[in-house]
Amino acid sequence: MKAHTHAPHVLADVTAIRSAGRRVTRQRALIWDVLMRAEGSHLSAREVAAELPELHQATVYRALDVLVAEGLARRTEIDGRSLYEIAAEHLHHHVVCTSCGAVHHVHDETVRNALQKVARESGYALAEEELTFRGVCPACAAATSLPA
Repeated sequence: MKAHTHAPHVLADVTAIRSAGRRVTRQRALIWDVLMRAEGSHLSAREVAAELPELHQATVYRALDVLVAEGLARRTEIDGRSLYEIAAEHLHHHVVCTSCGAVHHVHDETVRNALQKVARESGYALAEEELTFRGVCPACAAATSLPA
């Protein structure tokens, strides 16, 4: 598997918000900072809000909506949860643990090749979509194999 980075597709600071034509409010800057510090991890709005107890949860939701609308952050729906991350330079897929809910990125040529094969065999022009795979993560698998 190739190593991939999740470098932000714009800039690593709040000037990305300004370059998108939005005011850099204190709240947006704080939320942007939380997403940047997550380093590619997926955070729920509730988790973002927990990092910023000085902000009302509704403010966090509105600011996240703005960042998503401007293409600076990505919202991914996984198992009924909206999770946020800084928008990466490339599309990627996810694998979700059915036991603990952990989410990890998937970067594998096999996925890309499989999508190309589906398009070729079906004749469809596939839209760029993220795929979500489900399974049990290594930590949960190890925990369930331990004697009780």
